[in-house]
Amino acid sequence: MAGNATSYLNTISQPEFSDLVKKQFLMVSEKVKPVAQQLYNYENLTGISESSRRYDEVDIETFASIKEEGTNAKKARAGVGYNKTMYAKRFAKEIDISWEMRRYGQEYKVKSQLTSLNEFLPQRAELDLTHRLSFATSTSYTNMDGDTVDTTTGDALALAYSAHTLAFSSTTYRNRIVSDPAFSQSALESAELLFASDIMSNFGERRVMMPTHIFTTDYPSLVNDVKKVLQSTADVDAAHAGVVNVYATKYTHLVLPYLATSATGARDTTKQRWWGLVSVGSNGWQAYYGVFEAPNLKTPSAGSNGEDVHNDNWTYGCRGSYGIVTVSGRGLVMSCPTS
Repeated sequence: MAGNATSYLNTISQPEFSDLVKKQFLMVSEKVKPVAQQLYNYENLTGISESSRRYDEVDIETFASIKEEGTNAKKARAGVGYNKTMYAKRFAKEIDISWEMRRYGQEYKVKSQLTSLNEFLPQRAELDLTHRLSFATSTSYTNMDGDTVDTTTGDALALAYSAHTLAFSSTTYRNRIVSDPAFSQSALESAELLFASDIMSNFGERRVMMPTHIFTTDYPSLVNDVKKVLQSTADVDAAHAGVVNVYATKYTHLVLPYLATSATGARDTTKQRWWGLVSVGSNGWQAYYGVFEAPNLKTPSAGSNGEDVHNDNWTYGCRGSYGIVTVSGRGLVMSCPTS
């Protein structure tokens, strides 16, 4: 028995169509792996009722003190240092599918628009996460929506700065490489030196953080320079036999396509050679990405076949809510050369 010749969109009722779209939305969203998110501590905040979350630094002294005979032991000093509060921002985008698109078989247009829904929220999160680094030398920037975004750390200074303060000590620390050198092995060693010399508690005592990742823009020569340092090998039979590449497998290289961009995501060539070294993990750089509302799909209402009574459109949308906060500059070292 021969089947009926049908049009894909005309033979599927609106509820079934929405169900298919929802499955596609969830499937594609799960496959998106934002690069910048790897640099942050992720927190699932979908179960809390508040629209904000505060992050505090907690420090205690490091060394034991001598106890003389018959005397009381000295008390350790502990304190809550700087803090930052993360605020939820909600994001959304919508598309309209007209009656004409549904009626006259413009299936490719419908699919194209529905596929775009999967990308809006992950791409915006990637842009916002990256822009904390793109504007690391400033205390704020105005985003594409016209809102002022606070990019300071807990000490109210820019993320990448030459003299970050400590809560319980007059000592300062640097996490911006002197003179902002272009990437090279010697520049990388300068970044590593700051990890050795300028990681300390709020009492001014040394702490240890091991850098794990190098991040850069997608500027080809910069990306290649990093690859040369990380991947070069020496022939054991050559004149330089015995030379070992100490950087082989030492760091993970993350290329951030939005690092050299303006607040609107347009290319900013003045930042195309920016790079940094970072310690990723709960004991590393204290930067947080909290999701208050997971990305989700908004489908047309069931009434009137889901159509807007004024124009016969079906409207699909995506929603999501997240916040970003950088509590400290410790664990992050940047070089910000102006090209």
